[in-house]
Amino acid sequence: MGLNNLENKIRENKMFFDEEPSVDHLEKFQARLDKIENSKNIHHGFLFTSNKTFVLAASVTIFLLIAIFALLESSDIEAQPQLSEELMHVKMYYSSQTNSKIEEIKNCATKTTENEMLFETAENRLYKLDNNTLILEDKLGQAKGNKQLESAYIQSLKAKSEVVNQIYAQLCENNTNNIITQ
Repeated sequence: MGLNNLENKIRENKMFFDEEPSVDHLEKFQARLDKIENSKNIHHGFLFTSNKTFVLAASVTIFLLIAIFALLESSDIEAQPQLSEELMHVKMYYSSQTNSKIEEIKNCATKTTENEMLFETAENRLYKLDNNTLILEDKLGQAKGNKQLESAYIQSLKAKSEVVNQIYAQLCENNTNNIITQ
């Protein structure tokens, strides 16, 4: 209904819509546009009057924020607990053993679906053991000298190594026996 009323108004006043606007109208309209454009160029109460000053202030602010962030991060890194030297040696020993066995498994294992499923299952177990080891490592850093935690940490590292050794025995030693019997 509203659309019909609008159409009727346009039909009734068609002559008015067809008339050209006066020359004054165009000049007034242009003057208003210029006035609006000029008011946009004026900085109303803004602190910086030139773009160079603004860019300089923004650069200094960003530099200060980065410096503060870097200082906060470095203090967080220093606050993280560290393992004792003995435990670091144990961790390095088991990690190197585990990593070398994993490389041997990747080199010697045949690509069958059964072997891939077995290796995937082992990777899931290793992932869980890694998470457990990280949790124990955090607790050890907070409670230095706790022999029970140290023992649990070493057992977790040893368990990871044993899992990799079992997978090696299943995948590589069986593969070697199959090659010898053929």
